[in-house]
Amino acid sequence: MELFRYSRDVYGQTTLEGMSWDLFWVFLGLALVGIVGHMIFCAVTDKKAGADS
Repeated sequence: MELFRYSRDVYGQTTLEGMSWDLFWVFLGLALVGIVGHMIFCAVTDKKAGADS
């Protein structure tokens, strides 16, 4: 699996074309896990701001 895509320009030099889309679903899954984990953390540690005063 290539992380970056390269090609050669008219002068024969290697140029970077972009990133591979193979890992898109991995990063999307990690982002979803992070968002859901943050929502669970906020729900568990919910502190009422106006309850003490």
